Amino acid sequence: MKKTALAIPILIIALVIGSCPAQGHRMFIGQKMTIDLYAIFDDGEAARNATVQIYRDGELYAENKTDSTGRFTLPLPGKGTGDWRFLISEGGHEESAFISIKNESRTTTAAAGLALILVPAAFLWRRRPLWQKRAKR
Repeated sequence: MKKTALAIPILIIALVIGSCPAQGHRMFIGQKMTIDLYAIFDDGEAARNATVQIYRDGELYAENKTDSTGRFTLPLPGKGTGDWRFLISEGGHEESAFISIKNESRTTTAAAGLALILVPAAFLWRRRPLWQKRAKR
């Protein structure tokens, strides 16, 4: 009886630890993003030297100009996450572009939580026949 009483907590601990993600050898995916914008007028002419205002999460991040072909390039910092707004203006014309980059990571916390629920349930289910045996005595 004592072996069973000791084995069950050890089994529970082993199952909980075994359901957690391994941390010894993980893989990460990095990203470096560059945005290329092209500003042209409706007649096809490039918007040369147009003012470009860059907003990140609603705050002015930088201000620059397009090149002679109407192109503007911006390497985004870090992973580039955030809500980006690019406001381009030239000669009384103005246009906006919006890009939203999220940093979503998937974790196995749901699996660990499920294990924390199922392990005690399995323990109680296993113990149920013992209760019935004791009640018969």
